[in-house]
Amino acid sequence: MNQIDPVEHGRVLTLPKLLPNIFTTIGLCVGLTGMRFAMEGEWEKAVFSILVAAAFDTVDGLSARLLKAHSRFGAELDSLADTISFGVAPAVVIYLWIRAPLIGSNSEHLLEWFWIPILAFSTCNALRLARFNVMHEEGKPRDNTYFTGAPAPAAAGMAMMPMGMEFILKRFQSGFIVAEYPLWVLGWVVAISLLMISRVPTFSFRNVRFRVARNRAILVLLAVGLSVAVFSEEPWIFLFSLGALYLSSLPFSIIAYRKDNPRK
Repeated sequence: MNQIDPVEHGRVLTLPKLLPNIFTTIGLCVGLTGMRFAMEGEWEKAVFSILVAAAFDTVDGLSARLLKAHSRFGAELDSLADTISFGVAPAVVIYLWIRAPLIGSNSEHLLEWFWIPILAFSTCNALRLARFNVMHEEGKPRDNTYFTGAPAPAAAGMAMMPMGMEFILKRFQSGFIVAEYPLWVLGWVVAISLLMISRVPTFSFRNVRFRVARNRAILVLLAVGLSVAVFSEEPWIFLFSLGALYLSSLPFSIIAYRKDNPRK
């Protein structure tokens, strides 16, 4: 996800070369907009904004590789954008979400303590990104198959899964309100924070080569069509299921990593 440096003396950059940086900037703005929606109590819009920022984070990396637009400037911009969109924005959104039911109640004083796990999430996000940058600056070989710890966009999505659960329950008119159980939510946030800075190998899908037999192509198209249909009708069920699938892949990533690296 390193893009071309727009500050280059004596060179004129074309729009395609600047495109990855443009995507990164858009993702940053969308992530910040998620905080604005949270301040206004628009929780679904807030979460969806951060997920859209994650989509732009994927697109900027793909475009940088396709256009061969790599530079130190792009790498720094991407890391700073990730810190805000996937470290600061989700933390603020989650805090405001669990804060809303406590305002004016006898438990409002607990918000001072609840802020500590929120800080931990943002801190772990920054540490994770710093470790990622240092590993590559030190010349260590890049493993395009695995990440070390959960990547920032995935961690942001998993941290907000309790919010997704509440959206689903609300969709089916359930009276259960997840935000009224902040200790469970914050415990989940702490677990995801630790996963970010852990040494757990997680799958990296950047170099996945998708191949399918001709006689099974129709099944793939059918699955894509059904996925789009589910997303259009029940977006939060679809997105929550993606988060659950990612979590379920963690044991398999550990096993696969040990097979690929028997001496580690």
